[in-house]
Amino acid sequence: MTCVLVIDGDRSARTAIQTVLEMEGFEVETADGNGCGVRAVETSRFDAVIVDVVVPGVEELDVIKALHDVAPVVPIIAIAPQKFRDCLGPERDFLGMAATLGAACCLYKPFMPRDLITAVVTCVGRRSRPPASEALSEGQDTKVHPQSTPP
Repeated sequence: MTCVLVIDGDRSARTAIQTVLEMEGFEVETADGNGCGVRAVETSRFDAVIVDVVVPGVEELDVIKALHDVAPVVPIIAIAPQKFRDCLGPERDFLGMAATLGAACCLYKPFMPRDLITAVVTCVGRRSRPPASEALSEGQDTKVHPQSTPP
């Protein structure tokens, strides 16, 4: 059975993602932040990790770097709000940065359940195949970035 870790600081978002994935037959574990998620990946085997890259109190995207350090072949699906603006600076492209750091797929919140399922199935399938960039659904503001090859 495919096992997915969901790392998101928002409890309701974690629960919603977990529910959607479990209804499709995935085994799901959740973590509420960077440290808990990285520890879970260090101690358990996951086929994919879904991580919100905009986590309060965590340096942006550090979780992706840490996950790649402990499990470089596990695909990461980065999620982030479509519009996120830091009051002190210009709008930042968190998903673009996540892709640069090696996220296999990137989804803007809110996303449709079918897009989430497609992202997980696609990313888990890529582990043994060359990456291919593709859109998950027509008309959605959804980004999918190919998985980068770890050094």
